[in-house]
Amino acid sequence: MTEAATLPDWMQERRDATVLELAPDEASAFALFAALGTQWRHHAMTGIRLGLDYTAIPATAAMMAIDMTPGLLVDLRVMEHEALAVFAERSARP
Repeated sequence: MTEAATLPDWMQERRDATVLELAPDEASAFALFAALGTQWRHHAMTGIRLGLDYTAIPATAAMMAIDMTPGLLVDLRVMEHEALAVFAERSARP
């Protein structure tokens, strides 16, 4: 069984569709990552995204009834790393 997820706007240009099918073990991590979309830390002078505000993760997960586990944190960090690469690529474009 899979679950559907709507991609955040910044991800849509990287995919052909705006809906992504996820395996059940991926759905919680992706839903939490998408919910953290407003919780990025930015460099004060440049505005460049530095990474997620990790203090917001437990509260957001709790509000979504998602149990935080070491594996879930690893999944979030992988998505964070890939998102930062996309943001860096965009900022390097002329």
